[in-house]
Parts: sequence; C-alpha cells; structure tokens
Amino acid sequence: MSRLEKGTKVPSMGLDKAESQAFAATIADALRAELGSRSVAKTVARWTGVSDRAVKKWLAGKVVPDGEHLVALMRHSDTVLAVVLRAAGRM
Repeated sequence: MSRLEKGTKVPSMGLDKAESQAFAATIADALRAELGSRSVAKTVARWTGVSDRAVKKWLAGKVVPDGEHLVALMRHSDTVLAVVLRAAGRM
C-alpha cells in the first residue's frame, strides 16, 4: 500500500454532474442577461483574461468557470455575483 492510499477518506462536498451543469447554465444566462447579445464573449474574455474559446464554452453552459475566473466575473458582474451567492445559500 502506498503512502497516498493510507489515511482518512474525506467525502466530496462538490456539486454532482447535474448540479454542475445547472450552475454552468445559470452563469451563462446571467452573463447574457447582463451583457446583452453584442460582443459578450469578447467582453468576458477581457474581464477574465481567457481565450474566446473558453468563454464560448462558459456561455454554452458546458463548463463552469474555475475559481479565479469566477471571482473576476463576480468583480465585474452584479448578476453573476447574485447567482453565486444564491447557489451558496447566502442570499
């Protein structure tokens, strides 16, 4: 048994696949609602410093932005901030 196999197993507290997909779709809807339909991907890419391709995956609701990018989105978007607070049960 390797050293990594020893120890206490901690249950995951993350989102399951369905919850993750729903959260991704909610973030996408929030971005589109706040920014409208013109240049959404370019604006979000500028806010976060990621590629247009990554932003398009976020806007399609396929992927949830990771931590630092989600913080950048919350910094610029009140709608995204509200969605995250609601998902955390803080609002």
